Amino acid sequence: MKHNMILSKFEVKFYQRLESFFQSNGFSLLMDQKQFRKSTQNGFQNIIFSVTETEKVFWIEVNFGVRYEFVEQIAQQFLNNARGYRPSANTLVISIGKFQELKYFRFKVTDELDFGRIVEEIILFFTKRGFDFLQKAETILFIEEILNDSPTMPCRYLYNQVHRCFKGAIAAKLTDNQNFTTIANIYRQFLLKNGTDEELINYERLITFLHHYNAN
Repeated sequence: MKHNMILSKFEVKFYQRLESFFQSNGFSLLMDQKQFRKSTQNGFQNIIFSVTETEKVFWIEVNFGVRYEFVEQIAQQFLNNARGYRPSANTLVISIGKFQELKYFRFKVTDELDFGRIVEEIILFFTKRGFDFLQKAETILFIEEILNDSPTMPCRYLYNQVHRCFKGAIAAKLTDNQNFTTIANIYRQFLLKNGTDEELINYERLITFLHHYNAN
């Protein structure tokens, strides 16, 4: 998938500064997708950056998450994502701010001093907490727990709560969750209130598919 993004000088410098740290932890830089990515047995872990500039101030948002290939191969057949996006869709994704329960948090760079300090802060965050979370999040049991632990509440680890319904149902099926039917019904109720007709139809198709699906 080609993103025709023009990288600012700032972004190039920023990624270069972080590259050796992420590389030493097994991640490769995908400059065109503005992320560092590490392949795993079941998909990938990634750290995604979005940089915006306003009047000589750079704002950096850092998201990180995982893709679990099995979940996505099923989910993407029933979600209306653009085809080009499907192979890089995350199963879980959260920002550093949300992860630390800080509202509207982004890193702010106004000068060289900020730049160096923020690079260090990002490195420290992943060393202390980020990599640990990504490691745990590789497993389908962890993913299932995160998505379905409180099915009536929004999930912090996905931006799109409609997609959460689809992925949560799939994860429940893949882990043989005994509450699969209850979970599926809770998500159906959510979609009746918040989804489009098309999403609801696709969800019913997914549930029918899952009833006949055998992971073995």
